[in-house]
Amino acid sequence: MKLGFKRKNQRYTVLFVPEGSQPVFRLKLTSTYLVAGIATAVLLLVTALVLFTLNRSHAFKIAALETRLSASSEQLQATVSDKEQEIDRLLLQLMELSEKSKVLETKMTELEKLEAELKSITNGERKGSGIQSASALSWENSGSEQSTEGMGGELIPLSEEDIDSLLEETRESISASLEEMPALQARLEQTKEAVTEYKEMMRILPTFWPADSLKTTSPFGKRQDPFTGRLTLHNGLDIKGSTGDSIYAAADGTVTDAGYSSSRGNYVTIRHPSGLSTNYLHLNEISTAKGEEVKQGDVIGTLGSTGRSTGPHLHFEVVKNGVMVDPEIYLIKPEKDEDE
Repeated sequence: MKLGFKRKNQRYTVLFVPEGSQPVFRLKLTSTYLVAGIATAVLLLVTALVLFTLNRSHAFKIAALETRLSASSEQLQATVSDKEQEIDRLLLQLMELSEKSKVLETKMTELEKLEAELKSITNGERKGSGIQSASALSWENSGSEQSTEGMGGELIPLSEEDIDSLLEETRESISASLEEMPALQARLEQTKEAVTEYKEMMRILPTFWPADSLKTTSPFGKRQDPFTGRLTLHNGLDIKGSTGDSIYAAADGTVTDAGYSSSRGNYVTIRHPSGLSTNYLHLNEISTAKGEEVKQGDVIGTLGSTGRSTGPHLHFEVVKNGVMVDPEIYLIKPEKDEDE
């Protein structure tokens, strides 16, 4: 005999009592439905908690992504700004390079002119300017620095066509200068040798002005004698000065005579490797001696008025093959300073 029992499904009543005079609402539920309702509520609550947790997690992720995106955006803006600054810097360097290429072209032209001038000097086509003309070339880069004072205008950026044109122009300018440079350098080396020979020749010729003063009182040639008034031959060049002024050797050479005579006063004679001789008369004092080697520009005495002289001056003579010649054929008269 089997014994069994069946659990009775209990009933529950839920009362909803509204405020006021509204009737009471009764909800009758069995235990099954109540458990199911509670389970559903718990499930909904858990679901809500899970969704809330997921939502907060996603919100944190979104906030982190927004922060990273903001940082990336700022970094991108900084990178773009840096790139723009770099482009501006490169464009500025390009402009400077273009200016320097133009200066290089100018200097190449000046070098060619200098080459021609040096050749003309060594060929004897220029007289009186001496070797100083070779220093006329200035290497100051006048185009590299510009003042920004007194400038203005609209801000108009360079177009790509402008930049390409500037690049091509600069490239062609530098390429042309570089192609021409070796040939010009070779020509200048040859000219340098010629100039060196010319300078050596100028040192053995009586080209150096022999006194401090540049004022001449009596040229070479016929003149009225200051003592007798008669027409005579003046075989030298008289240079006026002050007693005690330095007297210089007009060229490299050897002192062949130094002494005193009634007409010459204190005098010095120098023999030069070129075969010429020079005489320095009416000196106040002699500061060299016979047999001494002198260099062009060395002091050999002081200006005076000894011998047959009317006042302080240097009587300078050039002798070629035993014949007096005009000293001004050889002498290079220095240019006066602007202050003089």
